[in-house]
Amino acid sequence: MNEHRNNRDRSDSRNESPIERDVLIDLTKKEQDHRHKLQENQQRANNSSYFFGMILGVIYNLSLLYLIYDLVNDGFRALALKLFIINAFLILSCFGLLTFSRKLSFKKPFNKNYDNRRNFKK
Repeated sequence: MNEHRNNRDRSDSRNESPIERDVLIDLTKKEQDHRHKLQENQQRANNSSYFFGMILGVIYNLSLLYLIYDLVNDGFRALALKLFIINAFLILSCFGLLTFSRKLSFKKPFNKNYDNRRNFKK
C-alpha cells in the first residue's frame, strides 16, 4: 500500500511550470480552431457544389421540357413521350441515389458496443 502512495506522490510532484501548461492550452486551442476552420471550409464547398448542381439541373430540365414541347408541336409525339419518360427515370434515379447515399453516410457503424463506447444513453 505504501508503494502506491509513493508512486502517486512522485507523479504529483513533477516540476511543471504554469507557463508550460499555458503553452499547451494555447496550442490545443489553436489546433481546435484550425480543425473547425477546415470543417467550415469543407461545408462551404459542399453547399456551393449542391447549389450549382441544383441550378444546372433546373436549366437542364427546363431546356429538355422546351425541347419536348417543341417536338409535340412539330408532330413528333412518340419521340417527345420517350424523352419525357427517360428524363423522369433519370430524375427519380438521381433522387434515389442521393437518398441512399445520405442514409449510408449518417448510418451508425455495425458494432454492438458502439453505444457503450460513446456513452450514449438510450
